[in-house]
Amino acid sequence: MSLHTMLRLLALSLLSACCLSVNTLAAKKHTLLVVFTHGDDIASIVPLLAKSSAEGHTVYYAIFPGVQAADEAGKELNCGARALGVKQTFVMRGPAGVENPVIKAVAERLIEIINETKPDVIVTWGPDGSTGHGRHIMVGNVVTRLFQQQALLKHKPRKLYYVAFPESRFPDTRLPFGQIADVDGPFGTVSDAFITTRVDGSRYLKQAREAIACFTTTQENNEVWQRKWSERVATTLGGTVFLRLVMPAKNGGETDIFKGL
Repeated sequence: MSLHTMLRLLALSLLSACCLSVNTLAAKKHTLLVVFTHGDDIASIVPLLAKSSAEGHTVYYAIFPGVQAADEAGKELNCGARALGVKQTFVMRGPAGVENPVIKAVAERLIEIINETKPDVIVTWGPDGSTGHGRHIMVGNVVTRLFQQQALLKHKPRKLYYVAFPESRFPDTRLPFGQIADVDGPFGTVSDAFITTRVDGSRYLKQAREAIACFTTTQENNEVWQRKWSERVATTLGGTVFLRLVMPAKNGGETDIFKGL
C-alpha cells in the first residue's frame, strides 16, 4: 500500500470518527418535562432545570394551578423560567378542585402537552405531593396514571421521576398525614434507601437563586419564602436534586436522569 493511500485512509478514518463523535453528542440531547401545580413549585428542583438546559437538553415546565393566575404571577413564572433556561411554560388555569371532572380535564390537557413537547423524561410530585397539598397530589397522580397507560399517548416518554426530599436532610420535618406544609415544612420526606437518583446541581446555584428571586407576590411573606428556599436548595440540599425513578423500575445508583436513553 502506497503512502498516499495510507494517508488517504487515515484522513477518512479521522473524518469518520469526527462525524461519529458529533452525531453521538447530538444523540445525547434529550427533552425534560417538569409537571407541577404552581409556578413557584419550581423552587424544589431549580438546580436540575438549570443544569439540564445548560447541558443542551430541552426543558419544558407545565403547571395546573386550578385558578385564574394573575398577570403578575405569569410574569414571575416566565422570569423564573428564563433564569433556568426553560424553553417554554404551559399553564392550565382551571378548573379548580380535585374531583373526577377536573382530573379528566387535567389529563386531557397533559396528553396534549406530552404529545407536543415529546419528553424523554418527566418529573412530577410523588404520592405526598411534597407538601400534602391536595392539588399537588392530584397532579402527580394524573401524570403517573398517564405514564403507565401509554396507549393514551402518541408520544411515549421513557422515564418518570418523583421529587424526593431525603429524611436525612429533613430529620425533624416529616409531614404527618392530613397536614399541609407551609414555608417551614414539614415536607413529604422519603427514606434515603428509596431515593434512586442524585443529580449534582451545585454549579448552578446562581441560576437557582435568580429563579427563586423572581417570585415576589405569590407567597404571603415573599422575602421569607425566597430566603428559606434559597437556603434549602443551597445548604440543606447542597445543590443536589434528589429523585425517585418510578418507571421503569430500577435499583439506585444513578447520577444522570438521561442515562440509558
